[in-house]
Amino acid sequence: MKVAICTSQATDIDNKYIESSKEAIKYLAENDFDLNWGGVGYSIMGICYDEFSKNNRNMKAYKTPKYLDDLKDIPKASHEVFDTTFDLKKNLFYESKVIVMLPGGIGSISEFFSYLEEIRSNDADVKLIVYNESHHFDKMIELINDLIDRKFADKSIYYFFKIANNFSEFKEIIDEIKK
Repeated sequence: MKVAICTSQATDIDNKYIESSKEAIKYLAENDFDLNWGGVGYSIMGICYDEFSKNNRNMKAYKTPKYLDDLKDIPKASHEVFDTTFDLKKNLFYESKVIVMLPGGIGSISEFFSYLEEIRSNDADVKLIVYNESHHFDKMIELINDLIDRKFADKSIYYFFKIANNFSEFKEIIDEIKK
């Protein structure tokens, strides 16, 4: 089963975000998932590469021409290059069965809302999981709740994605998907 991991490539982030992601990444790599991701060999993305490599899993990096230099650090991964981030996101989405959101920046938040809307509007059979152990996504969840409070969305939006606030909840969601 292919999992897309959307996360950070930033190297100067608080270590708590890196540490909170490691267990989830390791669990996916050890449980027969293949990796689709932004394809970087450092930060949280680098942990993805290391864990999936250790477990001899297939890995595919999704890149735009601007970031092709990143490929030199991930020689075990195949890759595909897209002209735009819009095309990249679309292909990453449709080539994955599960999407896991780990701490990340603007790109990760953009991916979350794009994927949420695609699942909601087109009944796409992709599971979307927000791993919020480090509370990185609290403000994003507050925004969703604010939209619900102001009637721009309703509570049914939570049907289209799952939130895991700790590793136990994450593992439970993943195990259910695998059934």
